[in-house]
Amino acid sequence: MVPRRIDSDEDLSFYNEKAATDTDNFIGGGPIRLIDSPEKSISCFHSIKSFFQFRLQDTKDTKYEKLVDIFDTPDVSDSEAADSEFIEEKRTICSTFSAENVLASIPTTKLDVVTDSFDSSLRLTQLRKLMKYYKIGVYIIPSEDEHQSEYTSPKDQRRAFISGFTGSAGIAVVTLDEAVLSTDGRYFLQAARQLDDNWDLLKQGVKGEPTWQEWAINRASCIRDSKFRSVAIDSRLISHGEGLNLKEKCFALNVEFTPLMHNLVDKVMKHESFVPKKPDDDHIFIHELRYSGEHALSKIERVREFMREQSSFALVVSQLEEIAWLLNLRGNDISFNPVFFSYCIVQLDRIDLYFDKSKVRSFEVSNYLLSIPGLHIHSYNTFWNDLPSLQPASFFKDYTNVYVSNNASYALYTEIPSIYTVKSRSIITEFKGIKNATEIRGNKLAQLKDSIALIRFFAWLEEKLIVKGHKVDELQAASKAEYFRSLFPNYKGLSFETIAATGANASVVHYEPTPEQFSVIDPNAVFLLDSGAQFLEGTTDITRTVHFSEPSDDEVEAYSLVLKGHLNVAMLIFQRGTSSYYIDSLARKPLGERGLNYSHGTGHGIDTFICVHSGPCGLSPSTTSYNYKPLEPGNFISDEPGYYKDNEFGIRIESDIMVVSKDKNEHSQTQTHACQAVDVDADVANAVDAVADADAVDVVVEDEEWLGFEYFTLVPFCLNLIDKSILDDDQVEWVNSFHARVRHTVLPYLQQIKDERAIAWLIKETRAL
Repeated sequence: MVPRRIDSDEDLSFYNEKAATDTDNFIGGGPIRLIDSPEKSISCFHSIKSFFQFRLQDTKDTKYEKLVDIFDTPDVSDSEAADSEFIEEKRTICSTFSAENVLASIPTTKLDVVTDSFDSSLRLTQLRKLMKYYKIGVYIIPSEDEHQSEYTSPKDQRRAFISGFTGSAGIAVVTLDEAVLSTDGRYFLQAARQLDDNWDLLKQGVKGEPTWQEWAINRASCIRDSKFRSVAIDSRLISHGEGLNLKEKCFALNVEFTPLMHNLVDKVMKHESFVPKKPDDDHIFIHELRYSGEHALSKIERVREFMREQSSFALVVSQLEEIAWLLNLRGNDISFNPVFFSYCIVQLDRIDLYFDKSKVRSFEVSNYLLSIPGLHIHSYNTFWNDLPSLQPASFFKDYTNVYVSNNASYALYTEIPSIYTVKSRSIITEFKGIKNATEIRGNKLAQLKDSIALIRFFAWLEEKLIVKGHKVDELQAASKAEYFRSLFPNYKGLSFETIAATGANASVVHYEPTPEQFSVIDPNAVFLLDSGAQFLEGTTDITRTVHFSEPSDDEVEAYSLVLKGHLNVAMLIFQRGTSSYYIDSLARKPLGERGLNYSHGTGHGIDTFICVHSGPCGLSPSTTSYNYKPLEPGNFISDEPGYYKDNEFGIRIESDIMVVSKDKNEHSQTQTHACQAVDVDADVANAVDAVADADAVDVVVEDEEWLGFEYFTLVPFCLNLIDKSILDDDQVEWVNSFHARVRHTVLPYLQQIKDERAIAWLIKETRAL
């Protein structure tokens, strides 16, 4: 048996003893130590480079001493030379950045570009020919791939291919003479812009508007020819729950539900000779123990312990992020998410991994896979052939339960032999959602890197727009933000497509500038930047809304109300087990008191170098795939309320926070429903303690009842958008304390690299309210 986590000296001792005697099952060839914080005797103000050096604790064998230099950036000034120089790194995954995007000088003029309208006529015609051939009256095209991924590879972007709508959420429904696109409030404006005249928009959640299921089944029930009175869908692309719901609704109206194991849109793509772009480098690689904090063998044993408790002989894992976490492997099959196409079946005596074996291109990965006891490798394409033959080993015949991921497809359920009881629970997501000490440390470092990059970016943008009077468009701004991130070691790319939106564009919740459609940034309007990065140490997701001149009263009021809701969450101390729906309502309360709201959740879980949106917990008004469990210590989530005034402006403030235990005295004379200021790292005299000492975080709660949040993001709020009178007194005090912390933490690094522009901007933006 291996240690459950490598979070303590006891675990490390056990691990090293085991490694010395069982080299076949333990990768690394020798003892290891947790990365320790810098020596306390070295002042970060004396040597900022020492501040960012993390050493493995000394061992008897000096062979295993290592130095991790987190911030080994070039010592260059902030001049235009820094703008024009791109520090090339070995970034083989996720990144959309290229050296050609680096802008040495910003052009003084740039016109908005609008694309010609997308014409879906030919593709719909081809699809309807296939529908007639297969006698299908209504065909449904989801956004997801067969792993229910949020982001999809080009080959799986079928809904965008057929409709022209590129938002990340939505479902297309096509009949023999109609077509509709259903999406939620985040994408209403985007869909209205992108859909051509062949399509109508169904607005999810709007009173009086039918759901896509209601619309589809109603249309099918009205078809006169009974041979076409059916609703069909690729059953690999819809969750089991959605499939059952659709089947029941069809049955109620005497409509045939037709789950398919092939895809009609794929046939249209093939007919058009549509060849999706593949990643430049799609190899898989190991996410090293110094970043993951727990060996794959330990994770597998935890999963098997759960299986034994549930009398389960198999866990069929279909979610790519779960497989990546379980095996400490990463890939490059999907933009922004370092995952690889795979299925995994964990049994009590073996593991079957299905993936493209050509992606193993190093002896290191090959040996790593061979070292996992009982691991059997299969071709990805054989999974659906093997699944119907699933059975327990002879000595586990009494175990009849099979567990699958929460979002497992309808097809996956139906292909498992019916003699077994299929149960749904994403136990791997639950394990993954609680970060260990190494992951916490890594996320802190990733947040620090990202915060510094964004501070440098906003300083650069303000100088370009206000001081020099240059014109900067949204695409250039997005590219420059990534450039500043790219200067840091272990940067692997963006965690999602950057949202850089000026003025009215910011009112589109998930607006994305494209080469075909973008705007020049208006210095007299709000500018919203929602962006994130993938570092080996962690994943980030940060949004700041700024204004570089004189904002309107409406903009100031909206920003201040959003900030107040943001702080209601960040400062909250709450009883363990408190509903996340309730916490979400606290973020909405300041806006709600004025009859305002926003159409997205307040927060989502964040992985460690996997997915920027993850379960099992978050903050939203209802249960979602990202929010179905109460918050627990070690959960890492976003806090991102917003407000969007159609065709005028949008406000969103997003920081990443972690659930931690709170001393009982901190909630004295305070009830769960009251927001109380939390002094997050108030003592910032020693930046090492403030940023790098992950051991100070209390993750494990046994008898504690009260929880709160630790605030990881270190980017200041926009002072000229804040109306102090709207905030509570303790919130004003919290903001001032936070800005002091940001200044004391980030300033030494900016001084080290001599970025005078960013230094001046940081000092200006962290003044007391």
